[in-house]
Amino acid sequence: MLESERRRQSVLRIYDALNAGCLHVESGDLLETIFSPEARHHRSSQPLGDGPGGARQLYLELRTRLPGVVATVKRTVADDEFVAVHWHASTDPRDEFSGESWCEFFRFVGDQVAEHWQLHVAVPSSTVSGRSVFSDAYQYPHGTGHGGATTTAVNREIASAAFARFIEFDHTVVADHWGEVYLQHNEDIPDGPEAIRRSLEEIGGLPDEFRPSFTVVATVAEGDLVWFLERVRVGHLTGLGVDILRLVDRRIVEHWDIPALRPGSVDAGP
Repeated sequence: MLESERRRQSVLRIYDALNAGCLHVESGDLLETIFSPEARHHRSSQPLGDGPGGARQLYLELRTRLPGVVATVKRTVADDEFVAVHWHASTDPRDEFSGESWCEFFRFVGDQVAEHWQLHVAVPSSTVSGRSVFSDAYQYPHGTGHGGATTTAVNREIASAAFARFIEFDHTVVADHWGEVYLQHNEDIPDGPEAIRRSLEEIGGLPDEFRPSFTVVATVAEGDLVWFLERVRVGHLTGLGVDILRLVDRRIVEHWDIPALRPGSVDAGP
Protein backbone atom coordinates (compact mmCIF):
# COMPACT_ATOMS: atom_id res chain seq x y z
CA MET A 1 0.00 0.00 0.00
CA LEU A 2 1.32 3.46 -0.91
CA GLU A 3 2.20 5.79 1.96
CA SER A 4 -0.51 8.27 0.92
CA GLU A 5 -3.12 5.52 1.00
CA ARG A 6 -1.93 4.32 4.43
CA ARG A 7 -2.37 7.86 5.69
CA ARG A 8 -5.87 8.04 4.27
CA GLN A 9 -6.84 4.79 5.94
CA SER A 10 -5.37 6.03 9.22
CA VAL A 11 -7.53 9.17 9.12
CA LEU A 12 -10.67 7.25 8.17
CA ARG A 13 -10.36 5.26 11.37
CA ILE A 14 -11.25 8.46 13.24
CA TYR A 15 -14.79 8.45 11.81
CA ASP A 16 -15.27 4.76 12.53
CA ALA A 17 -14.25 5.44 16.13
CA LEU A 18 -16.50 8.50 16.34
CA ASN A 19 -19.47 6.42 15.21
CA ALA A 20 -18.57 3.72 17.72
CA GLY A 21 -18.33 6.26 20.55
CA CYS A 22 -14.69 5.38 21.22
CA LEU A 23 -13.05 8.82 21.23
CA HIS A 24 -13.66 9.67 24.88
CA VAL A 25 -10.78 7.63 26.32
CA GLU A 26 -7.96 9.89 27.45
CA SER A 27 -5.05 7.51 27.06
CA GLY A 28 -4.06 4.71 24.75
CA ASP A 29 -6.82 5.45 22.26
CA LEU A 30 -6.82 5.87 18.50
CA LEU A 31 -6.15 9.60 18.57
CA GLU A 32 -2.91 8.98 20.47
CA THR A 33 -1.63 6.93 17.56
CA ILE A 34 -2.79 9.27 14.76
CA PHE A 35 -1.86 12.71 16.15
CA SER A 36 1.64 13.57 17.28
CA PRO A 37 1.96 15.00 20.81
CA GLU A 38 2.81 18.40 19.27
CA ALA A 39 0.17 18.36 16.52
CA ARG A 40 -1.26 21.83 15.91
CA HIS A 41 -4.97 22.35 15.31
CA HIS A 42 -6.33 25.33 13.37
CA ARG A 43 -9.74 26.92 13.60
CA SER A 44 -10.38 30.63 13.88
CA SER A 45 -12.64 31.35 16.80
CA GLN A 46 -12.16 28.64 19.44
CA PRO A 47 -8.53 27.52 19.72
CA LEU A 48 -7.81 23.89 20.50
CA GLY A 49 -4.92 22.53 22.53
CA ASP A 50 -2.08 20.74 20.78
CA GLY A 51 -1.80 17.01 20.24
CA PRO A 52 -4.41 14.25 20.60
CA GLY A 53 -6.16 16.16 23.37
CA GLY A 54 -7.13 18.99 21.01
CA ALA A 55 -8.58 16.51 18.52
CA ARG A 56 -10.48 14.74 21.29
CA GLN A 57 -11.98 18.06 22.42
CA LEU A 58 -13.11 18.80 18.87
CA TYR A 59 -14.98 15.54 18.40
CA LEU A 60 -16.44 15.52 21.90
CA GLU A 61 -17.82 19.01 21.27
CA LEU A 62 -19.57 17.60 18.23
CA ARG A 63 -21.07 14.69 20.17
CA THR A 64 -22.29 17.16 22.82
CA ARG A 65 -23.80 19.40 20.16
CA LEU A 66 -25.39 16.50 18.23
CA PRO A 67 -25.98 13.54 20.56
CA GLY A 68 -26.08 10.33 18.57
CA VAL A 69 -24.25 11.92 15.65
CA VAL A 70 -23.20 9.69 12.75
CA ALA A 71 -20.18 10.56 10.61
CA THR A 72 -20.64 9.79 6.90
CA VAL A 73 -17.58 10.36 4.72
CA LYS A 74 -18.54 11.82 1.34
CA ARG A 75 -15.18 12.31 -0.38
CA THR A 76 -11.49 12.13 0.44
CA VAL A 77 -8.14 12.98 -1.08
CA ALA A 78 -4.70 11.60 -0.25
CA ASP A 79 -1.98 13.77 -1.77
CA ASP A 80 1.63 13.38 -0.58
CA GLU A 81 1.72 14.71 3.02
CA PHE A 82 -1.96 15.70 3.06
CA VAL A 83 -5.22 13.87 3.60
CA ALA A 84 -8.48 15.82 3.35
CA VAL A 85 -12.00 14.62 4.16
CA HIS A 86 -15.41 16.11 3.41
CA TRP A 87 -18.03 14.51 5.61
CA HIS A 88 -21.58 14.76 6.91
CA ALA A 89 -22.27 14.95 10.66
CA SER A 90 -25.91 14.21 11.39
CA THR A 91 -28.20 12.22 13.64
CA ASP A 92 -30.04 11.20 10.45
CA PRO A 93 -27.41 10.49 7.78
CA ARG A 94 -30.10 9.61 5.22
CA ASP A 95 -31.18 13.27 5.25
CA GLU A 96 -28.44 15.25 3.50
CA PHE A 97 -30.21 18.49 4.42
CA SER A 98 -29.63 17.93 8.13
CA GLY A 99 -26.75 18.32 10.56
CA GLU A 100 -23.38 19.82 9.70
CA SER A 101 -20.99 19.82 6.76
CA TRP A 102 -17.38 19.24 7.86
CA CYS A 103 -14.05 19.44 6.09
CA GLU A 104 -10.73 18.51 7.66
CA PHE A 105 -7.19 18.72 6.30
CA PHE A 106 -4.49 16.60 7.94
CA ARG A 107 -0.77 17.17 7.26
CA PHE A 108 1.40 14.19 8.09
CA VAL A 109 5.03 13.99 9.09
CA GLY A 110 5.95 10.33 8.93
CA ASP A 111 3.12 8.23 10.31
CA GLN A 112 1.44 10.91 12.43
CA VAL A 113 -0.53 14.09 11.89
CA ALA A 114 1.57 17.17 12.64
CA GLU A 115 -0.99 19.79 11.60
CA HIS A 116 -4.76 19.78 11.29
CA TRP A 117 -7.28 22.29 9.93
CA GLN A 118 -11.01 21.93 10.67
CA LEU A 119 -14.10 23.85 9.65
CA HIS A 120 -17.79 23.15 9.56
CA VAL A 121 -21.12 24.86 8.97
CA ALA A 122 -24.74 23.95 9.51
CA VAL A 123 -26.18 22.19 6.47
CA PRO A 124 -28.69 24.46 4.69
CA SER A 125 -32.28 23.24 4.63
CA SER A 126 -32.40 23.90 0.87
CA THR A 127 -30.20 25.02 -2.02
CA VAL A 128 -30.96 26.94 -5.19
CA SER A 129 -30.11 23.89 -7.30
CA GLY A 130 -32.20 21.56 -5.14
CA ARG A 131 -29.28 19.18 -4.60
CA SER A 132 -27.46 18.71 -1.31
CA VAL A 133 -24.08 20.12 -0.38
CA PHE A 134 -22.73 16.54 -0.41
CA SER A 135 -24.11 14.72 -3.46
CA ASP A 136 -22.26 13.78 -6.64
CA ALA A 137 -24.20 15.11 -9.61
CA TYR A 138 -21.93 14.98 -12.66
CA GLN A 139 -22.54 11.99 -14.93
CA TYR A 140 -19.59 10.86 -17.02
CA PRO A 141 -20.61 9.93 -20.57
CA HIS A 142 -18.34 6.86 -20.55
CA GLY A 143 -18.10 5.65 -16.96
CA THR A 144 -15.70 7.00 -14.35
CA GLY A 145 -13.20 9.69 -15.25
CA HIS A 146 -11.00 9.82 -12.19
CA GLY A 147 -7.78 9.03 -14.08
CA GLY A 148 -4.30 8.49 -12.65
CA ALA A 149 -1.25 10.53 -11.71
CA THR A 150 -1.07 12.36 -15.04
CA THR A 151 -4.72 13.39 -14.82
CA THR A 152 -4.18 14.58 -11.25
CA ALA A 153 -1.17 16.71 -12.21
CA VAL A 154 -2.94 18.31 -15.17
CA ASN A 155 -6.08 19.02 -13.17
CA ARG A 156 -4.07 20.54 -10.30
CA GLU A 157 -2.26 22.87 -12.70
CA ILE A 158 -5.41 23.99 -14.49
CA ALA A 159 -7.49 24.40 -11.31
CA SER A 160 -4.72 26.30 -9.51
CA ALA A 161 -4.38 28.77 -12.38
CA ALA A 162 -8.15 29.20 -12.54
CA PHE A 163 -8.57 29.57 -8.78
CA ALA A 164 -5.81 32.21 -8.58
CA ARG A 165 -7.88 34.37 -10.94
CA PHE A 166 -11.15 33.36 -9.28
CA ILE A 167 -10.09 34.69 -5.87
CA GLU A 168 -9.12 37.99 -7.52
CA PHE A 169 -12.71 38.15 -8.88
CA ASP A 170 -11.58 38.08 -12.51
CA HIS A 171 -14.89 37.11 -14.10
CA THR A 172 -13.21 36.44 -17.46
CA VAL A 173 -11.74 33.26 -15.94
CA VAL A 174 -15.12 31.57 -16.34
CA ALA A 175 -14.95 31.62 -20.14
CA ASP A 176 -11.42 30.25 -20.03
CA HIS A 177 -11.84 27.41 -17.52
CA TRP A 178 -15.49 26.57 -16.77
CA GLY A 179 -17.53 24.00 -18.63
CA GLU A 180 -20.84 24.55 -20.39
CA VAL A 181 -22.22 22.13 -17.78
CA TYR A 182 -21.40 23.46 -14.31
CA LEU A 183 -23.15 21.88 -11.31
CA GLN A 184 -23.34 23.75 -8.03
CA HIS A 185 -23.73 22.51 -4.46
CA ASN A 186 -23.60 26.02 -3.00
CA GLU A 187 -26.66 27.15 -1.07
CA ASP A 188 -27.16 30.40 -2.96
CA ILE A 189 -25.61 30.12 -6.44
CA PRO A 190 -27.48 28.31 -9.25
CA ASP A 191 -25.99 25.97 -11.85
CA GLY A 192 -24.24 27.18 -14.98
CA PRO A 193 -21.17 29.26 -15.76
CA GLU A 194 -23.11 32.50 -16.22
CA ALA A 195 -24.27 32.50 -12.58
CA ILE A 196 -20.72 32.21 -11.25
CA ARG A 197 -19.51 34.85 -13.73
CA ARG A 198 -22.15 37.30 -12.46
CA SER A 199 -21.28 36.48 -8.86
CA LEU A 200 -17.58 37.24 -9.43
CA GLU A 201 -18.44 40.48 -11.18
CA GLU A 202 -20.71 41.58 -8.33
CA ILE A 203 -18.28 40.69 -5.53
CA GLY A 204 -15.36 42.24 -7.39
CA GLY A 205 -17.27 45.51 -7.55
CA LEU A 206 -17.79 45.76 -3.79
CA PRO A 207 -15.94 48.41 -1.75
CA ASP A 208 -12.65 47.20 -0.27
CA GLU A 209 -14.06 46.88 3.26
CA PHE A 210 -16.76 44.46 2.06
CA ARG A 211 -14.79 42.53 -0.55
CA PRO A 212 -13.19 39.30 0.78
CA SER A 213 -9.50 38.60 0.34
CA PHE A 214 -8.20 35.04 0.03
CA THR A 215 -4.92 33.35 0.92
CA VAL A 216 -4.58 29.74 -0.21
CA VAL A 217 -3.25 27.60 2.66
CA ALA A 218 -3.13 24.24 0.86
CA THR A 219 -3.97 22.74 -2.52
CA VAL A 220 -4.52 18.99 -2.79
CA ALA A 221 -5.62 16.91 -5.74
CA GLU A 222 -6.51 13.37 -6.68
CA GLY A 223 -8.00 12.28 -9.97
CA ASP A 224 -10.74 14.66 -11.11
CA LEU A 225 -11.00 16.59 -7.81
CA VAL A 226 -8.88 19.55 -6.71
CA TRP A 227 -9.35 20.96 -3.21
CA PHE A 228 -8.39 24.43 -1.95
CA LEU A 229 -8.11 25.31 1.73
CA GLU A 230 -8.07 29.07 2.11
CA ARG A 231 -7.99 31.72 4.78
CA VAL A 232 -10.51 34.47 4.08
CA ARG A 233 -10.59 38.00 5.45
CA VAL A 234 -13.50 40.43 5.27
CA GLY A 235 -12.81 43.63 7.17
CA HIS A 236 -11.60 42.59 10.63
CA LEU A 237 -13.02 39.06 10.41
CA THR A 238 -11.08 36.00 9.24
CA GLY A 239 -12.09 32.41 8.72
CA LEU A 240 -11.22 29.23 6.90
CA GLY A 241 -12.97 28.17 3.70
CA VAL A 242 -12.81 25.18 1.37
CA ASP A 243 -13.59 24.88 -2.33
CA ILE A 244 -13.63 21.52 -4.15
CA LEU A 245 -13.63 21.53 -7.95
CA ARG A 246 -14.28 18.65 -10.34
CA LEU A 247 -12.52 18.89 -13.69
CA VAL A 248 -13.43 16.94 -16.82
CA ASP A 249 -11.61 17.43 -20.12
CA ARG A 250 -9.68 20.36 -18.63
CA ARG A 251 -12.88 22.21 -17.62
CA ILE A 252 -14.47 22.84 -14.22
CA VAL A 253 -17.83 21.07 -14.16
CA GLU A 254 -18.83 20.73 -10.49
CA HIS A 255 -18.24 22.58 -7.22
CA TRP A 256 -18.69 21.96 -3.49
CA ASP A 257 -17.68 24.38 -0.77
CA ILE A 258 -17.71 25.23 2.89
CA PRO A 259 -17.84 29.01 2.81
CA ALA A 260 -15.88 31.05 5.31
CA LEU A 261 -17.56 33.50 7.68
CA ARG A 262 -21.08 32.18 7.21
CA PRO A 263 -23.29 33.50 10.05
CA GLY A 264 -23.36 30.93 12.82
CA SER A 265 -20.16 29.22 11.69
CA VAL A 266 -17.84 28.35 14.57
CA ASP A 267 -14.96 29.30 12.32
CA ALA A 268 -15.87 32.98 12.11
CA GLY A 269 -13.54 34.87 14.39
CA PRO A 270 -11.47 38.02 14.68
